[in-house]
Parts: sequence; C-alpha cells; structure tokens
Amino acid sequence: MLCINETTFIYQENRYLNKLIGESFMLLNRKDGVDFKGLTSVSLRPMLFSLIKDKSLKCHCQTEANIAWGLRSSGPKSEPIALLLARINSTSKGNKFYHELQIYSLAVRRPWQGKGIARNLLQAATGWAETQALNQVTLVIPENQTSTPALKRLTSLEAGWNDSPGKVIVTLSDPIKVGALLVRLEKMAKRQKQRWGWKIAPYPDELTSELQARLTAPDDHNIGKPYDPNQPYSTGWHSLTYSRLLMADDKLVGWLAAHQVSPNLLRYNKVWVDPGWEKSGGLLAMVADVMRPAHFAGVDLHAYNLKSCKPIPKGCFFFHPNHINMSRMSERHFRPVASQWVETRIRSLPLPRASKSYTKEKVSSEE
Repeated sequence: MLCINETTFIYQENRYLNKLIGESFMLLNRKDGVDFKGLTSVSLRPMLFSLIKDKSLKCHCQTEANIAWGLRSSGPKSEPIALLLARINSTSKGNKFYHELQIYSLAVRRPWQGKGIARNLLQAATGWAETQALNQVTLVIPENQTSTPALKRLTSLEAGWNDSPGKVIVTLSDPIKVGALLVRLEKMAKRQKQRWGWKIAPYPDELTSELQARLTAPDDHNIGKPYDPNQPYSTGWHSLTYSRLLMADDKLVGWLAAHQVSPNLLRYNKVWVDPGWEKSGGLLAMVADVMRPAHFAGVDLHAYNLKSCKPIPKGCFFFHPNHINMSRMSERHFRPVASQWVETRIRSLPLPRASKSYTKEKVSSEE
C-alpha cells in the first residue's frame, strides 16, 4: 500500500495574498475530497474520494495512489478555491522502479485567478515529489484552450520543464453525425468480414491463454498489449460489456478493451490489430460493434430527431500523432464527426533527487 506523509506542505505567497487565502495543504481523506469536488470534472472525482492517508512513503515504489493539494479562502466560510489533483505512477525497468507524479487537474476558481495560486499548488506538489525521490512531474496541456497560455507559463522551458508531443483526444457525442458514421462502418465491416474471414467475439471475464501470453511477452513497440487486470484504471472500470476480441481461424489477432470512465463516458482504450491485419477492417468493425449497444441501444439511426446518444452519451479515444496508421484512420473517419478534437503537449520536470532510485532487492528488505 502507498502511504502518504502527513506533513503539510506550505508555499508562502506574499503577505497580501496570505491575508486573502489560507495555506496550501495536502488533502488526506474522503471528506477533503468531497469538499473540493466542485473543482474537478465528474470523471475525476473518484480519484478525490480515494485519497490515501498514512505516515510514510517507503512503499511508494511498489504501488500507485491518488494525491491532491488544495487551497481555501481565509475568513469564517473558508471556501475551497483551488485544487491540484495528481497520481503517482510507478513502473519497473529491470530491477529499478521509475516513479512519476502525473498531474491530472489544476483548477482555480475564477475570482481568484491571476494571484499566483496555481503556481502555489504546483510548487507544493513538485516540492513534495522531490522530497519523496520521485523521478519527475508531468502535466498534459491541451492546445488552443483558454487555459493553455497560463499552463504553459507555469511550466516554462526556462524553469526546467521539458516539452514533447502528447496524444490527440477525440470525443464523439453528436448523435446525428456519429449515427451516420456508425451506419457507414457497419456496411464496411460486413464487406471486409466476407473478404478477410475474421469474426468478433466477446471479451472474456478471465484472461485466455492467448491474452496472458500477450501480456507477459517482452515489450515490443510493434506488438500491443491488452488490458491488464492487475493494473486497474485510476478512475472508472474495465467494461466487459463493451470490449471485444478479433479472431481469425480461432486465433487472436486483435482486441478492443473499453474503459468506462463514468456512466456518461466510454473510452475506446487498448484498440489493437496485429501486423498484417491493419487493412482488414477488423479494428473499425470492433469499434462499430461496441458503438451500437453503447451509444445507440434501441435507436433508429435513420431518425432525424436524435437528441443524444444512449445509454452512454459520449465516447472518446486517444492516439499519438506518431502512430501514422491511427492518425490517418482518425483523420478520415472520426475528425469530421468529432465534437472535440484536442491536440496536447506533455510538459515534464525532471527532479534533482531522481538519482535516488530503488531496486527490487531494497524494497524487499524494507517490507
């Protein structure tokens, strides 16, 4: 279990600002999370409700956990006015663990913006991450949004932050446009299935030997990995109902593992077809096979009065622009019907104490 130090991390603003607001503090329990829930999206609120409280961080290299800092206004009401929500992600490389503090949300209520509050929270988070010997802090910045300039100033290259391309976030929610796309995809899938001979199967509730073999195979950028039940999502859940396998001659050649982020949002995650099957239509066929029950259950797609998708109003997926095939497919089929198409940048801050790494042998001696 990840344990969080109870020490309060404080960044002092100037005296004038301290009269207006309280001091930044680490949120340590569910009550704190409930108080600050209005400062983050509905899909991220489960992270706020699962904050972990304990005395030390010695086990942080084995697990992951959600963590947050908040700021209240001064005075009798002491209202929540700002929130930074993050997650510690841990991965292993050989016999070493690599730890990252990934910032999911940074928000300041409008009347309090422009007073250095966001910088206050960011410095509290990065300072804490450094004391815990984490390797880096990362923040995904959406391009061409109202918040983009402020976030880029907070994570300037001059301050030591690195910049790299992030994923493109595609959201589908317009029932007329997406419904028309679904009709086209289903027609395409019917033709391609006859030509290639694949079939779509339900995603199993327990890993098959083929799925297990894919998970345990050595990392290869040319071969994808399915959903790993030993690494659950930080928010939402893996949806068997809306996940699929692509089979050919009773062999696994692809999959779609759906991530139900919230009751109103389904993420098409872990979408994959093996090399040689990219032009088979199997990937888009799996997407169509999920779109129908997820967003158009019992709906006449030829009706002109569709007001919303149901039972799940929105679907989304991410892709990296370096993935040429995925980029081309998304530009062709999904960009024309997307309600949101957001390109992102990743800002990362290497921490000075990153050289203090942990090995598996050292962790074992501390247990």
